[in-house]
Amino acid sequence: MLNYGINHYTKGERAEKLMGTIRNPVGEILTAYRKHNKLTQKEAVEALAAYNDAFASLNAVTLSRWETGTTSPSLKKKKLLILFFLEGGCLQCDECRQITRHCFEDLYSSLHTIFTANYQYIIGNLPERPLKEYAFHPLYTYYRKQQHIEHIIDIEEASNVPNYYTVTAKLLERWCNHPATFAIIAERKMQHLGHFIMLKIKNEVARAIANYERSEFSLTEEDFCPAYERGTYYAHALYGSNPKIAAKLNVEAYLFMLDNMENIDNILIFSSRDDGRTITRNYGIEAVAEGYDEKLKMKWVGMLSPVEKILFSDTVLKLVF
Repeated sequence: MLNYGINHYTKGERAEKLMGTIRNPVGEILTAYRKHNKLTQKEAVEALAAYNDAFASLNAVTLSRWETGTTSPSLKKKKLLILFFLEGGCLQCDECRQITRHCFEDLYSSLHTIFTANYQYIIGNLPERPLKEYAFHPLYTYYRKQQHIEHIIDIEEASNVPNYYTVTAKLLERWCNHPATFAIIAERKMQHLGHFIMLKIKNEVARAIANYERSEFSLTEEDFCPAYERGTYYAHALYGSNPKIAAKLNVEAYLFMLDNMENIDNILIFSSRDDGRTITRNYGIEAVAEGYDEKLKMKWVGMLSPVEKILFSDTVLKLVF
């Protein structure tokens, strides 16, 4: 069963829930990981030195300072530490997983600010309201999903070049009903305010779409992956009516990827919009192919990256780790 991780905490509520702010998450994960694996600081130093030459000069004193937050590793070493944790099964440790999830929950404030300043092309212009006035629902179980699917199609058609977005309501509903699909919507008083849909497809299918060797709209049931198999999540549709909702939808997607990353290889984005690459700049997703469709008169870019590069991109590490 897939985990959506949807919650409705405001920043203040979550701070109260945690009884404090996480100020040194990498150090806390390091401590929890070391204790979970019953490693002394000396043994952890030796393991890190064997893992990567960047830790060749590391000693127990420096490791202790990282754990307490007295000093902090460089961005490069932070990223290597995260990869070391992941390869060592860090997320199987409940404490490590909770610390990491809290970091992604804390992304909300930063993303809200970024979307407000720079990302007006993926959001509307509706006035912001207190977050508690919005509701977020998994689409496939929601009793009003048909109305929302129609709104999604209208928005996606308007966001792309004419005649490009060809998904029908029936097809989109079938995609969203797949057990491995991540599909959430934001709603207020029965009004559609945002959506994020990611489809789990086979890796070879994702590569073909990224290189524009086949249309992203040609997906059949055989192209999808079960939840328990490794595959690629294709970010099919994203929209938020204001920065607050856009940020919240993105945080939920991050949490979903984190909770299910043991069965995710890559994340795919295929964009026919001029600002497609700008949307993902500095967030770990890399362009693998691009070109121009003469028939549709559109530029396109296919972006495909391992899920860990997106979850722990330089930008994310700088913002919350």
